[in-house]
Amino acid sequence: MGSAEKKFSVTEESDSKHPQDWGRAMAVAISRLVELAHEAGDVVEDENLYGEDLHLYLSETEEGANITMSWTPRASASSASPEQPGQELG
Repeated sequence: MGSAEKKFSVTEESDSKHPQDWGRAMAVAISRLVELAHEAGDVVEDENLYGEDLHLYLSETEEGANITMSWTPRASASSASPEQPGQELG
């Protein structure tokens, strides 16, 4: 991915104070993290988020909540161990 030293952060607003209603805002924030990585010149797709730590910060607004997702990418997938499950060696 090439952005191990970078941190991406996105805030989306939900118009509800109920956690069961925050899914859409969280999904949009996660998608925007990938877009920010693209804009920074990284080759990253949604699938690259599997196994990554995403951080969630919630702040209350008058009518709902601000949902901030942040991500500091780890080393690129190409530097990962070649013995990952489902990957054939040889």
